[in-house]
Amino acid sequence: MRGGMLAIRMSAHRICPGYPLYSLILAVGLMGCIESVDHDPAMAGKKAEEFAQIVFVKQDIENGYPLLSDGTRRYVSREQFKAVLAKLHPRAYPKNVTASEYEPMPGEKAIYVFLIGDNSGERFYYRLTLEGTATTPYRVLRLDRAGEPYPPSSEKKRLGG
Repeated sequence: MRGGMLAIRMSAHRICPGYPLYSLILAVGLMGCIESVDHDPAMAGKKAEEFAQIVFVKQDIENGYPLLSDGTRRYVSREQFKAVLAKLHPRAYPKNVTASEYEPMPGEKAIYVFLIGDNSGERFYYRLTLEGTATTPYRVLRLDRAGEPYPPSSEKKRLGG
């Protein structure tokens, strides 16, 4: 069998002597097909803060629910959204929230925005995934809360600086 494998590889080189080169060209060509997406981090941060003020600080589900992306609202009812928020905040809600960092998702029409909130005895660390671009409105696709700051990343950048 080993001789058969060698014969196949040799015949491929005879038919197309530059075939490793063509493979490389094909791979590079396909990489060029990845769509370039422009983000506006300041606008994404502003939308994330607006959402956080309404939903986390004011606890206004009725006005916060429409700020979710269409796709999220298709799968998450108002009641489910309310239940998720209660699970994310078992003891308390923040009194203020500030967007501090962002991380673009390369090639995606989405961006992470990291927020920090606090009240008199607790810190809140959020990561909102916003769907949108610099030319389309940002809407909240997903929200997460952690008990400590999200880990650093080489792609994460400070907002406003």
